Amino acid sequence: MKHTESTLEEVRDDKGFFGHPRAIGTLALGNFCNSAAWGAFYALMIYYLYTPFSKGLGFSQGDAALMIAAMGAANGLLNIVGSWLSDRVLGMRKALILGNLLKAIAFFILAIPPTSQVFGQTMAYIALVLLSMPIMGMSNASLTGQLYRKEDARRRDAAFTIHQFANTVAGIITPVVVGQIGLSNYHIGFAVAGVFALLYGAAIFFTQYRFFGPLGEAPIKPLSARERQRILKGLVIGLVVLALIIAALVLTKHFNLNAIINAVTTFAFVVPICFLVNLFTKKDLTARDHTHLQAFLWFFFAQIVMALGATLLTSAIAIFLDKKVNRVIFGITIAPGSLQVIYMVMDLIAGPIFIFLWTKTRAGAIRTTYKYGMGLLVTALAFFTLTIPSLILGGSGSSGYSLWWVLIYYAFMALSDQLVGPIGSSLVSGLSPESYETQLQTAWNQTAAIGNAIAIIFFKFFQTADQQVYLFPIVAVALVAVALVLTVFSRHIERQMAA
Repeated sequence: MKHTESTLEEVRDDKGFFGHPRAIGTLALGNFCNSAAWGAFYALMIYYLYTPFSKGLGFSQGDAALMIAAMGAANGLLNIVGSWLSDRVLGMRKALILGNLLKAIAFFILAIPPTSQVFGQTMAYIALVLLSMPIMGMSNASLTGQLYRKEDARRRDAAFTIHQFANTVAGIITPVVVGQIGLSNYHIGFAVAGVFALLYGAAIFFTQYRFFGPLGEAPIKPLSARERQRILKGLVIGLVVLALIIAALVLTKHFNLNAIINAVTTFAFVVPICFLVNLFTKKDLTARDHTHLQAFLWFFFAQIVMALGATLLTSAIAIFLDKKVNRVIFGITIAPGSLQVIYMVMDLIAGPIFIFLWTKTRAGAIRTTYKYGMGLLVTALAFFTLTIPSLILGGSGSSGYSLWWVLIYYAFMALSDQLVGPIGSSLVSGLSPESYETQLQTAWNQTAAIGNAIAIIFFKFFQTADQQVYLFPIVAVALVAVALVLTVFSRHIERQMAA
């Protein structure tokens, strides 16, 4: 089939999916499958890593947390590469197909029951490396936007709402089902994740010509012959240097998990800094742009602390749920990975409430810095909540923490998500220099990589569940300190923003 089967105008005029182009149905299914696959992965992976062999892989709790944080850091860094590949080399549709194929391979590797502990751990390393290579970038969101004409804002906004709904439904259903499966067999859960990844890629593959027409078939800005030659040369040199470094580490017996994690940690700090320096030194920036970028930095550093807290959610707090919390309800043991659905439901309820507050009440007039600062304080309260039972029960060795403490933590986090997430994205959009909004959004997203890198450093000192509970007050105090700084300098920041 050829893409001329559906022209661009036919695609944009299409109303075959609830008044939207049929491609939105494909992309919404893709978002559902993506959230389902990752939801299944995160509901199981950290527990699979530290559960004793042969049910799990027998890593220590500290190493398991390190590996999850390292993957998060690498994923955040390489997302830049994924977006570049999509825009300059593959085209968005191929990026989605190949990216999901790669992801499915990683999940299916984890679905193979290992014949030995060494074999299983080796397969886990390979899978985590593959999952750290997000070839898709932002292709789904970019394709969604291109399916509508610029003046068709109403349908475009509704399309992203459909995607959000698909993500939320998958995020609620999958952890519960797969988490409970994981209590008896982790490998079935990983196989489920692999099937969802394949389904996403297949949906794009089989509908791409009829539903998308020419959209996403070719790179937006393909490489010229000269650029391809230069990049290929640089890639070869880079691979040779990397091979030499790995060979030297192997020969000196320094090539191990710590060496890989140290490299990821270093890059997680260096790459975002270089990216920011490059952005700040653009010659076409005006004095007003520079003032706005100075305001951006206040929030950038605050967001790093928020990102650290988010990293703990899939690492230290996941271990906390497993090892420290009483999860028996009405005689039924709830899988630790299934509990996150409570957080997602609370988030779903909080969203419309805050939309009403910001648009229909005087709350919308509150200063942006104050809204963001409140979000930091609410997040701090969430982590202080998890500190209280440690003080009451004595911390070390205790494992009978009431589930109520977790519910209160989730409630605070759901509130902070509505204050920090949308407000942060809005701030970045408002402060972005003309023609550099995508780059500033990318810089903002790099806070996740830095947050993961800081978590990696912490996990080297806080290895077990008993030790990691001390991270909760540390993060809480850091959040309070950052919130106070933003409050004290709020007028100065607001002046920079208004310049």
